[in-house]
Amino acid sequence: MPDWSYRTVLRPLMLAIGAERSRRLATSTLRTLGRVPLGLRAIDFLGHMRADPRLRTRAGKLELPGPIALDSLIDPAGDALAGFSRFGVGMIVVGPVAERAREMSPKWRVDLQQRTISCDEEITVSVDDVARNLERADSKIPICVRIARQDGAAVRRIVERLTDRASMFIVDESNVDDARGERPVVSAQSIRRDAGEIRATRATSDDAIVIAAGATTPDEVRALLDAGANIVTIDAGLVCSGPGLIKRCNEALLSSHKAESEPEPLSLDAARRSWFWALLMGVAMFIGGAMAVAIASTRVVLPYDESLCGLTRSQLISLNPRLLPFMAHDRVSLAGTMLSIGIFYSALAWCGIRRGSHWAHVTVVASALVGFLSFFSFLGFGYFDPFHAFVTAILTQFMLLCMVMQPSPIQPPTAEWRESDAWRRGQWGQLLFIILGVGLTGAGTVMTIIGCTQVFVATDLEFMRTTSAQFALSYERLVPLVAHDRATLGGMLIANGITVWLSAQWGFRAGSAWLWRALAWGGNIAFACAVAVHVVVGYGSPLHLAPAMLGWILWNVALLLTREWLCGSALDGREPSLNPAVGH
Repeated sequence: MPDWSYRTVLRPLMLAIGAERSRRLATSTLRTLGRVPLGLRAIDFLGHMRADPRLRTRAGKLELPGPIALDSLIDPAGDALAGFSRFGVGMIVVGPVAERAREMSPKWRVDLQQRTISCDEEITVSVDDVARNLERADSKIPICVRIARQDGAAVRRIVERLTDRASMFIVDESNVDDARGERPVVSAQSIRRDAGEIRATRATSDDAIVIAAGATTPDEVRALLDAGANIVTIDAGLVCSGPGLIKRCNEALLSSHKAESEPEPLSLDAARRSWFWALLMGVAMFIGGAMAVAIASTRVVLPYDESLCGLTRSQLISLNPRLLPFMAHDRVSLAGTMLSIGIFYSALAWCGIRRGSHWAHVTVVASALVGFLSFFSFLGFGYFDPFHAFVTAILTQFMLLCMVMQPSPIQPPTAEWRESDAWRRGQWGQLLFIILGVGLTGAGTVMTIIGCTQVFVATDLEFMRTTSAQFALSYERLVPLVAHDRATLGGMLIANGITVWLSAQWGFRAGSAWLWRALAWGGNIAFACAVAVHVVVGYGSPLHLAPAMLGWILWNVALLLTREWLCGSALDGREPSLNPAVGH
């Protein structure tokens, strides 16, 4: 449930069915993902949320992957520990734990305005359930167990039962001595909710482990850590703001880290870096697209096309006057897609990979790998294009060098200290871009399959005023050439769709104006080429043009929704918190 799906569609639906029911639904879904093959990888794929190594911190003698913990209100029994461990947390708190769970039906309430969750009574979970979940999850994220207030003997038994799996215990003030053992013990009195209390606690003891509870925005997290907290817990914020809150908090904290070095300039020395080869691949794709537009807009077929199919350009025209316009419509659409990919790869290389963005590197490699593998679709239609093979071989070397060369030093991300109206609108735009990226990937897959099988659809034959039987009989040597164009266009659409999809899913942040401009130019050029060539050649079938026109409209709606968020500057972290309980 990333923010772009949660804040737009899922949160209203989940709150409509009830807070506790939706909490159980969310945790059961994550529990299932944590136990099925590739389930945890699916969480990583959707969110890219795990904490950066630079956020590692210490709480007493305990080393944590990050300073932000998931509080026990979300998953008291630890049912979904494996899933939540991929959310970027440095620790997960479970409990309150008792020897026996309190049997009751909790009445949870969510207040979106105050960003709070409340329950009529404190819920306890049984030590047996927690022990079983801790053993099954085998989480590499430290686990903190909150123990319910009870007699000292019961506390000692719970601590003894869970010591092997727990990294820390939180107990009531009266039970601190009963919980002493191998693991750190934190008194519930050390959990503070505002910066003033934390400063007062820290002033009395430098060694105390201070946990700050209930942060709901990145600026609150930063304020509490600056005041002296070792760990900041999040619970209601995850429900009210979205599952990406912890990731946004981590990135906001990283924004204050200094870069190892400035991004490298364009030079021959940069050839040792992966971004250099991704940039070359993008520039080559753009130049190839420009050349393809020029050729497809004039003679359409090249001499080697004529040689391979055994027909001259004049013979092709004499066979069917609409054949070359039909081929031009495929080839101009392909050229527009190449121009678009060239813009995307160049932007991702220069502004993403060059600045150490792992997501940008994965996006370019995944897109290029699938695009180049689509070359082998010729096995389905039996037409080997030597020029296409030559270009693919050259660009594949660029891709391989992009994969194996050194990454660039990581630059600090932009900080989004709190939600804004632009961010909330941007979630709808982000959702639209992801849908469009998935749609382009699906359309490319369908087109590749058509190119390898039937080659023509009904509207194609209607435009050329012929039939499949006549084509197969009269143009036997020509059909593989047309199939090659169709399958190649399909492969480029797949590569384009993956680029848009993953860029939107992983790369949208305040201040990423370069990504917005790349989407604006790349998308509109591709759609303009595809629509314009249909108008020029007279292929105006509404059924055929409808997907492209709808996609073009939605693309620009998504651009409008995300413009203020992506092109605006990140919020100044020095602004006062929206929560009066948290000071700086």
